[in-house]
Amino acid sequence: MSVEQHQQQLGECFHGTKDPTIQLLADQANNYTEMMKAGQINRDEYVELMEDIQRQANINNSVDHQQLLIHMNTAINGLISLAKLV
Repeated sequence: MSVEQHQQQLGECFHGTKDPTIQLLADQANNYTEMMKAGQINRDEYVELMEDIQRQANINNSVDHQQLLIHMNTAINGLISLAKLV
């Protein structure tokens, strides 16, 4: 999958819930991706920030939002993998 496809997944997570924590994490992940694409942060900083988001999401792993969190983690994992390839 491409960066844009993973960002689309994050958008689906953001709009797929009213949970403010999930919305914040998805929005942060998208913002960090845009910052890396613009050269505002380097690849290593990006990977570290995205891994922090994953840890926060896992802490927030409530049963009600488990499927959405899995979807968000898939997108974040894909973005991290793509960043490590560069």
